[in-house]
Amino acid sequence: METNQGACALLNGVTHMVMSMTGFGRSVKQTSDCMVQVEIKTVNHRYREFHIKMPPQLSQAEIPLRNQLSKQFNRGRIELNIKVSGNISPGKELHIDWDLMDSYYHFIKEAKKRYRLAEETVLSDLFRLEEAVIVGETGDIDGDVLSLLLSAADDAAAQVLKMRETEGNSLSIELDSYINSLEELVQKTKELSPLVQKTYTDRLRSKLYEMVKENIDETRIVSEAAIFADKADISEETARLISHISQFREALFATGPIGRKMDFIIQEMNREVNTIGSKANDSNISIMAVEMKVLIEKLREQVQNIE
Repeated sequence: METNQGACALLNGVTHMVMSMTGFGRSVKQTSDCMVQVEIKTVNHRYREFHIKMPPQLSQAEIPLRNQLSKQFNRGRIELNIKVSGNISPGKELHIDWDLMDSYYHFIKEAKKRYRLAEETVLSDLFRLEEAVIVGETGDIDGDVLSLLLSAADDAAAQVLKMRETEGNSLSIELDSYINSLEELVQKTKELSPLVQKTYTDRLRSKLYEMVKENIDETRIVSEAAIFADKADISEETARLISHISQFREALFATGPIGRKMDFIIQEMNREVNTIGSKANDSNISIMAVEMKVLIEKLREQVQNIE
């Protein structure tokens, strides 16, 4: 019997690898020119989903941020809130519309000649033309600012992962308790099964005896025997349930994302328990089937927050 295997593993120092999907981290990085604050909050989600809130000047940092954090988070909703202060403006670029500048130049020369204005350089006049001379941003985020931002995000993510690991350890201990209790109920059900079969056998003998006395058709007798065989035997269901429990326990100590696998195993457990409850015409087994369903539901609730 594997009951309490998880508890024994804990006592022997075996580390759980369960990661929760709930966590929070904050990091502040600064230089002489600017300061960057990154907050990361993660919650459970079926897939990996990013939600990033940051100043428009840093919009080009979104893809590098996603790429970096994707290596650290496999699943969950990841919310980033980024605040900056100081000089984070990108570089400046000068754009000149030379065709428009040529037109203005000839117009200014003609105007001065027409109105007999003093002939002097027109360079300063030309560079005051907003339509022809445009000073704009390069569109590229400053490399130092990007490095500062990614460093802050990395530190915040490390805090989140630490919190997720701590909560994951607590979850794994709780799951251990539930799975051990479930296994105990399955073993009790398995032990009761022969007694239930004996009760069914006695009922069948009595029923067959009555049928023989009443000259009931042989086909009917065979049918009753088949129904008995199906209803009395829950050995396959308990065997599969014990196998699922073993798989769940292995997942509990596995590395990497395990939440979806656990969720699937729980669905299979629930299916077997439903079958046991419907087949076993015994009050004790029916009660234990209900208790097993309660434990499976507790497992399901906790697994929703596992990565």
